[in-house]
Amino acid sequence: MTVQFMPEHRERRNPLRRLLRVLRPTDRRFFPLFQTHAALATEALRALTALLQDVADPDGRVREIESLEKRADSVMDEVRDGLSRSYFPPFGRTVVYELANRIDDVLDVAEDAAQSLHLYHVTQLTPEAVRLAELAVESSIKLQAAIAQLERMQTPQATLKLCAEVDQLESQADHVMRAAMSRLFREEPDSHQLVKLKAVYELLETLTDRCKDVSNAVEALVLRHG
Repeated sequence: MTVQFMPEHRERRNPLRRLLRVLRPTDRRFFPLFQTHAALATEALRALTALLQDVADPDGRVREIESLEKRADSVMDEVRDGLSRSYFPPFGRTVVYELANRIDDVLDVAEDAAQSLHLYHVTQLTPEAVRLAELAVESSIKLQAAIAQLERMQTPQATLKLCAEVDQLESQADHVMRAAMSRLFREEPDSHQLVKLKAVYELLETLTDRCKDVSNAVEALVLRHG
C-alpha cells in the first residue's frame, strides 16, 4: 500500500527536523568561510564590471581581481583543512566541498575574463558586455544573501526565493548574450575584433551560469535540510 504524505504531515515533520538540527553537534567554522568566499566573488565581479567600463585599466582592476582570486584560493585551502579535521561538518563533506568549489568557479571565470581583455588586446567593449557583467554582480549579491541564511535556515522560503531570482538573472543573461551575438555578427566588419568579442561575451555569460550552479547547490541544501 502506498502511503501519501499530506501537507500537514510535512508540517509536523519540520519542527522535528529543526530540533534534530539544533541538537546535532555542528562545526560552524564553515559558514563564515562560505560567506567570505561569496563576498570575494561579489567584489571580483564588481571590479570586473568597472574594468569593462574602462578597459585601459587605469585603476589596476586586473591585478585587483587576481588578488581576490588568490584570497579565494586561501579560503578553499581552509575548507579542505577544516574538512580533514572536522568530525561534524554542517553538511556532508562532499556537499561542503562542492559548495565552496562552485563559489570558487565564479572567481576563476572572473579572473579569466579580466585577463583575456589584456591578452586579446581588447580596446573597446559594448554595452551588452557591461550588462552581462552587471547581471553577474546582481546574481552574486543574491547568492551572498542566500548563503548568509544557511547557518540558521530559519527562513528557507526566503532562501529559495533568492535562488529562483538567480535563475531568472541567468535567463536574462542568455537573452542579452543572444542579442549581443546577433548584433556582433551583423555589424562587426573586422574578423579579428569579432573573434575577440565573441570570446569575451562567452566568458561573461559563463559567469551567470556559474552563479546559477551555486544557487542550485544552495537550493539543494535548503530542500534537504531546511
